[in-house]
Formats: sequence, structure tokens, C-alpha cells
Amino acid sequence: MTNAEGGTRNAEQQGQVERPGPVPRMMFRVPASPFRVLIALFRLNVAEELQYRANFVASLLGTLFWIGTALLTLAVFFRHTTRLGDWDYWEVVVLLGVFNTLTGVIEAVLRPGIGRLAGEVKNGSLDLVLAKPVDAQGFVSFRRLDVWRFTDVLLGLALAGYALARLHHVPTLAQVAAFGLALAAAAVVVYALWVALMSLAFWFVSVENLSVLFDAVYEGARYPVSAYPGVLRFVFVYLIPIAWTTTIPASALTGRLEPRYAFVAAAVAGVAFTLTRLLWRTALKRYSGASG
Repeated sequence: MTNAEGGTRNAEQQGQVERPGPVPRMMFRVPASPFRVLIALFRLNVAEELQYRANFVASLLGTLFWIGTALLTLAVFFRHTTRLGDWDYWEVVVLLGVFNTLTGVIEAVLRPGIGRLAGEVKNGSLDLVLAKPVDAQGFVSFRRLDVWRFTDVLLGLALAGYALARLHHVPTLAQVAAFGLALAAAAVVVYALWVALMSLAFWFVSVENLSVLFDAVYEGARYPVSAYPGVLRFVFVYLIPIAWTTTIPASALTGRLEPRYAFVAAAVAGVAFTLTRLLWRTALKRYSGASG
């Protein structure tokens, strides 16, 4: 044994040399509050989207083109009639603004996030989501945002406001409050419909085109529910509640509906969300993961 080894051993015996301790672990703080998780996801998506600012111009031009086409279609309708389901032209434009607002929510939040669920169930990559210490439904729903499409929401509200000015109608405070509540309820109903459709992927694997089915049904919300025949009106009110997404908020804003009906819309949204939550939990029980 060399002198250096002997000196080291003597020093260790006398407590003069400390043995290396355990390697410190890197700790990552996971936000405990669902609200903080949403804020964190929003910041990440904003940071990513700011790298592609040209998307904002493309999104804005696409929305303006869609609004122009929709207004042109309405103009063609009203060349042959003065009312559409007992709604005049500018009242329908208010409804069209509400429709565009909710379309912005769909394109900004739902399609980029939960719209990917069917593919993840099919290839088993949902395992990575379920392993995270967060609520799976909330994470799947809001993990991806197309922040530039929120301009659709602003343009839709601006279109509704312009139509109100042409109607020479100034909403009362109660009507504005009812509109806000009914619009929030409409967003919840649309979200519930998306979750319900995408959850079918847990039973039927190849359902990637379910979003196309939703788009086809949701197009019916572009016009007042009173414009449809009795059977379709029943379907759109009670079975596939798209009437609650546009007709009710627009009716509250234009004064066609008493403000108290906004609470009914909120109740419908609460029931839709509760049923969707139960469906999601039932669907997760059928998921066998990538190994299944």
C-alpha cells in the first residue's frame, strides 16, 4: 500500500475526509391546481405559435373569406324571402356572428386537442397521457391550442355587434348578461358533443373521421332552429342540442328571448357536461393501452 493510500485511509478513519453523498435528484414541480395546469398549457402554446406569426395572417384572411361567403349565401336566400324562420336578415347575421364565435372555439381549442384522441387510442400513445399526474380529460382537451384562431371569436362578436347596430337595437344589461351566460353554455355544449363523439374511439377503433360528422351536423346551427321542419327542430333541440349553441344566445342578444332562458341554457350545458364526464370515465375503462 502506497503512502497516499495509507494517508487517505487514516483520514477517513479520523473523519477528516467526507465520503460522497447520494446524487441529488432533479425535482419537477407539477401544478396541483387544474387552473394552473391550463395556464401553463396556454403559455406553452402561445410561445410555440409566436414562432409562426404568418399563421395569423392566413387565419385572419381565411375567416374573412368565410364570413364574406356566408353573408353572400344569406343575401341569396333573402332575395327570395324577407324572413328565415321568422328571423329577418340582420337577426340572422347576429346568429351568424355567434356561429363564427363558436367556430373559433372549435378550431382554436377542440380540433387541435381532443380531435387527436381517436388516433392516439388507435396507436396506443394515449398511455403517455394517462401516465401524467393530471386529469386526463382536461389535458387531452386543452393540451394543444391554435391561438391564432381566437381571432375568429373576436370577428364573430364584431359581426354580431355590427348586425345589432343595423337593427338599431341596443341590448339591455340583462340581455348582455344573458347572452354571455348562454354563449358560455353553448361552448360547453359544443365541447360535450366533441368529447362524446371522440370517446367512441374507445369502442370503435377506426373513427378518425368523426370530426367530419360533427362538422356536417354543426352546420345546421348556422341558421335559426325555427327555419327547420318540426322533426329536425325536435332533433336539434332535444337529441343533438345544436339549437342551444347559436339560436339561444342570438335570441337573448336580440331580445327575441327573455333573459331568464339563459339559465335554462346553463342547465342544459351542465347536464351535457355531466353526461360527457360519465361517458369519458366509462370509455377509459375499456382502454387497454398499447399492449392491448
